[in-house]
Amino acid sequence: MKASYTLPLSIVMIVLPIFPALVNSFPAFLADALIDFIIATYILITEKPWANDIKTAISTLYFTALATFADTAGVFFVIAYQDPFKFALVTLVLSIPFIYNLFLVLKQVLPSVIKSDILYVGNGFFAFVLVLIIGAVIGRLFITNFYALLPLYTGFLILAIIALFYFRKK
Repeated sequence: MKASYTLPLSIVMIVLPIFPALVNSFPAFLADALIDFIIATYILITEKPWANDIKTAISTLYFTALATFADTAGVFFVIAYQDPFKFALVTLVLSIPFIYNLFLVLKQVLPSVIKSDILYVGNGFFAFVLVLIIGAVIGRLFITNFYALLPLYTGFLILAIIALFYFRKK
């Protein structure tokens, strides 16, 4: 794809599903989201990211992610008007090219990124942040009581500090 087409196409792909969602029109959102889906799928098919070229896979990931982002922004804007279930369902179904392309990129990138020394990145701060994120996800998903969250977050903070000291290079 030519570089001069990237910016106008990106703007069109972002704007298409957002305006119908702002005016709370589901048929228009569906039509514009389908246009975004068709554009992203066309780029995916013409560029062929499955041919083991990481540059092509990342460039097609940009356009499929852009289409999914625009649909998700449309769902976010429609929350003020009504229950966004229909909009979210359309967005979930139309994000299949993004999920497929993300799988293609991760399949090529992850083996070179994940090594045994990944926890030592940033002098142990990666392990620190990783433990904190795990604790935050567990707390937000499974516990709603504030008084139960305090010991959980405190415990994961202590574990994160221990992980920081353990993976720190001397």
